[in-house]
Amino acid sequence: MKEANKSVRKLQKLRKNRINKLEEKLDRDIRGYDHLVKYQDDHTASLRNESFDENLRIIIIKHNYEINKAKKMRIKEFTKKERDQVNNEII
Repeated sequence: MKEANKSVRKLQKLRKNRINKLEEKLDRDIRGYDHLVKYQDDHTASLRNESFDENLRIIIIKHNYEINKAKKMRIKEFTKKERDQVNNEII
């Protein structure tokens, strides 16, 4: 039972780390655009107005896709580097 609990914590930490990286990437990607972005509690983004650059729309669609993908990932789908980092933190 304890091992299963450790796996659950590990998976939650892996997902959280991936989502944090995606948030940082979104922040870097949308710099320089004149925009109003609504960031929701489920970590997805949407545009608040209709006047936007097509590139910004594509960035947000890709971000939302990656967020939804990260929420469904299993431990084995993360990179070895990510798994090792979390293993060192959870011990």
